[in-house]
Amino acid sequence: MNEKRSTIENMPTNILYLNAYLTQLFLLCVSGILIWLFYDSVANVFLIRMFDVSQAMILGSAFAIGIMVCEWILMKRVSKDALDDGGINKRLLGQMSLIHMVFFCLFVSIVEELLFRAVLQSLIGLIGASLLFAIVHVRYVTKPILFSVMIAVSFSLGLLFHWTNNILAPITAHFLINFISGLYIKFSNKPHLEG
Repeated sequence: MNEKRSTIENMPTNILYLNAYLTQLFLLCVSGILIWLFYDSVANVFLIRMFDVSQAMILGSAFAIGIMVCEWILMKRVSKDALDDGGINKRLLGQMSLIHMVFFCLFVSIVEELLFRAVLQSLIGLIGASLLFAIVHVRYVTKPILFSVMIAVSFSLGLLFHWTNNILAPITAHFLINFISGLYIKFSNKPHLEG
């Protein structure tokens, strides 16, 4: 882990950002290919039936708050080493401007929820899509607690999608989870000014 952390810490920020965006573009292409292969039309992928936009966003926000509370409790009970992702999130999100962070978190949320919920969950089911989502976040695979959290969050996002039948609910939840985590990372690393 120390060698991996050293590599990440020495990687230029623009290369780190480029890798993050290229990964998301790859996932977006995979979504496009799967939609082309398995769906009659793109409209069939975007399920917005049971709840309207505002209800989906409210449910997604409430869900995100619940997940963040659970993660906060976990952070208080588990060692920092058990929750260490190798410094990627700290390097990636800690240096972003707030506007960049909003855009990045929104982009990631849309791409990942489109692929794992709207496309894959509809094709292979909740469990398969949730496991694939966790495995794609490969840096967590060797950390049992982080990997378990990733599976639980993914499964919960899948349940939210299944329950609401609206892709906007898990997109909202995913965005808020990432954005709030990013804000925590960004501002917990700043030195406190003494007045």
